[in-house]
Amino acid sequence: MFGKDGRTVLNILVWGCLNSAFWMSLPVASAPLAVPEVDRNKPTARIIVHVRQRRSRHWDFWQLNSNVCPPSLCFSSDEGGEDAPKRPRGTGGSIFYNGDIVLDPYSEEIIFGSNEGRRRKRATVRNRDNLWKNGVVYFMFDKSINPLAKRAAKRAMKHISERTCIQFEKKTKDTEDYVRIISEPGCWSSVGRLGGEQKLSLGRGCEREVGTAVHELLHTLGFWHEHARPDRDDYVQIVYPNISPRYVPDFLPINETLSKPRGFPYDYKSIMHYKDRTFTNNGGKTIRVIGVGKTMKFSIGQRDGMSEIDISQLKDMYFCNQKQDKNETTCPKDWVKFQTSCYLFVRGPRKQFSGGQKHCQQYNGHLVAVDNQYENKFLNKHIKDNFPNIRKWRTGGRRINDTFYWDQGDVNDLEKLDFRSDWFTFEPKRYSSLVLRMNVKTNNLEWKGDWVGSAKQLPKYAYSYICERPAKRKCIKGDHPDGRNYRGTLDHTRDGITCQNWTSHYPHDHKLVDSDAVEEDKDGIGPHNFCRNPMSLRRNRPWCFTNKLKETWGYCDVSICAQASKVKADNSVDEGNTVQADNTQNNKNVDDPVRGSTGYRDRTVQRQTRDSLDTFDGVVQVSDRNKTDRRRRRGQRQPKERMQRDGGTKYRKRRIGRSNHRRNRRNRNRKS
Repeated sequence: MFGKDGRTVLNILVWGCLNSAFWMSLPVASAPLAVPEVDRNKPTARIIVHVRQRRSRHWDFWQLNSNVCPPSLCFSSDEGGEDAPKRPRGTGGSIFYNGDIVLDPYSEEIIFGSNEGRRRKRATVRNRDNLWKNGVVYFMFDKSINPLAKRAAKRAMKHISERTCIQFEKKTKDTEDYVRIISEPGCWSSVGRLGGEQKLSLGRGCEREVGTAVHELLHTLGFWHEHARPDRDDYVQIVYPNISPRYVPDFLPINETLSKPRGFPYDYKSIMHYKDRTFTNNGGKTIRVIGVGKTMKFSIGQRDGMSEIDISQLKDMYFCNQKQDKNETTCPKDWVKFQTSCYLFVRGPRKQFSGGQKHCQQYNGHLVAVDNQYENKFLNKHIKDNFPNIRKWRTGGRRINDTFYWDQGDVNDLEKLDFRSDWFTFEPKRYSSLVLRMNVKTNNLEWKGDWVGSAKQLPKYAYSYICERPAKRKCIKGDHPDGRNYRGTLDHTRDGITCQNWTSHYPHDHKLVDSDAVEEDKDGIGPHNFCRNPMSLRRNRPWCFTNKLKETWGYCDVSICAQASKVKADNSVDEGNTVQADNTQNNKNVDDPVRGSTGYRDRTVQRQTRDSLDTFDGVVQVSDRNKTDRRRRRGQRQPKERMQRDGGTKYRKRRIGRSNHRRNRRNRNRKS
């Protein structure tokens, strides 16, 4: 029967059970019910049902993984043998780190330090590069996987691959490294590629959530949690009194050996960020948003999909933009292309450092600066195959103030040489420059020191040299040389940095577009991150704000063909004056992307200055006839050859002076 106290209380009569009562808490959400009379003299049993509601629309991983020990991870430690699998070490007495990460031995040793009795052999030989080769992740679904989990995993893979260059392919019999997707208790994954088979679980409670599947897949691709960044204390506050004591280690910053910000800002909207009540012991917030996030009213812990900065970071980790540039760019005639750079091998005439540098600058390039092992291998192979008799090649490295730099022709464009002993050696202590010299014994190129030399020492210290310049996309047709009408989909700068969405005001705030804009304006900027050249901040070519902190903006690799970029005469006067006024105002405006950025006057600005004159064909070739016509229109003096034909510069000036004198004398005679 039912009681009459007006609450959601269910009374059940159980005959034959005396002095017995028990309580159960079941989720019920209903209005109070009308209840009939009850005979109080008869024995009854009473069950009270309480209503409980979730704070969010789905459970988070830390709630689902609490007190969970999946069979594939909870190995027995006494199975015997040195190679017996060990139970992963986590925090809070669990096998998970940060709530859902399964640590490999290498990461475990970095985070917790070495312990006696724990095997260290695998940790020392682990490959430092734990990214998936060529951005391809091989996977297989376990036979016992939940159909809902399988569907969520496929949708998560599609979400990632549509926005980046990451590809998910099914495992074949020859595949060595792959991910087995299973449905064991909990939702968890390892970080990065470990080698061999590694597991990712979408268990009960998260098999329906695409966002959770994306979260775990990003762990597999190499992402750690956002709140664990070393610089997080400037952006969020960890409220330790509200954290369950055993989970306090989960809120410590990650070791920089395992993860670095890579120049990207703190991402409040990241799908990898903890929620504000993760591991709470009293229902209060364990993470509070402070700083710029509080000013911009950001929330944390979303599970809808990758954020704008998540996508940029993933592209940066796997060189997605560079791969696109590699496929879509070309080099001028006689230049050799490798990845996104062009190389010109100048056998003669041989020059010293300054002579070679000046010659390379004619092509908007510089002496080669070899800064990675792939470029080094390419140069070795190309030179041995094509120039076996040339033993020394001049490079862009030289000593300045007792420090070796990559010298690209500008004192503001210097980078310290980052030599890695694992792929070449060099001798910088005694010399002022570096050359690539062929070793007679090994027949390989190696770095050797040499003197820069002076003009008096020629031909000594004069070598063949290599020029380097960026590869470029083919020019496109347009009415304006600055590409103001560009409406393409290129979404990254010349340096491969993904653009910030125009409607976004973080990390770089601006006044071009409101955050709630849903359509493009007359300049083509709107809810996208494609390169544009808006009127209010007109540049030399299409550009965009970037998703990195120190590089506020950058030019995009968009150039307009010279033949199609002639501005009509009727538009050149009015519009030219407007653009000039805008550029003048931009140079003085505090909100200017370059001048308004803190600490941003580095080599990127210098590169952009060079790029403003850079064209697809290298040196701009203009006929003498066009030059003469242009100078006549601008009212400039005639070419030197014409002046010499008229009797030389001095003679021409003397003739002009005599003509003016005669004209003035005639005018005076007329007045008189």
